[in-house]
Amino acid sequence: MTAGLQIWNASGQLILDATSRCGRIKGQQYVGGTAGSLSVDLSGGTPFYSFQPDFLFAHIDNQTPPPIFTINSSGISWTYSSTAGMNNPHPITGTVFVGVF
Repeated sequence: MTAGLQIWNASGQLILDATSRCGRIKGQQYVGGTAGSLSVDLSGGTPFYSFQPDFLFAHIDNQTPPPIFTINSSGISWTYSSTAGMNNPHPITGTVFVGVF
């Protein structure tokens, strides 16, 4: 028996078919404005991540560098763009979720 989620629009057109792949969350980590990493076994499928920011803009000067993520089968790491030349940087913080499809 196939399990999953299918959604059709009012015209009967299939707009979401999640019967073949379902993501499994394997870990989460708070990203606090500095470089870091999370070691987690992501070898059981195709790795993915989802970053949920605390905010998008913390100050009117818009000096908010986002985290830059790198993911592979052994985990995820992140760093931030250089803040050189910024008078008042506010790196974007939040939670990153990692898993596999």
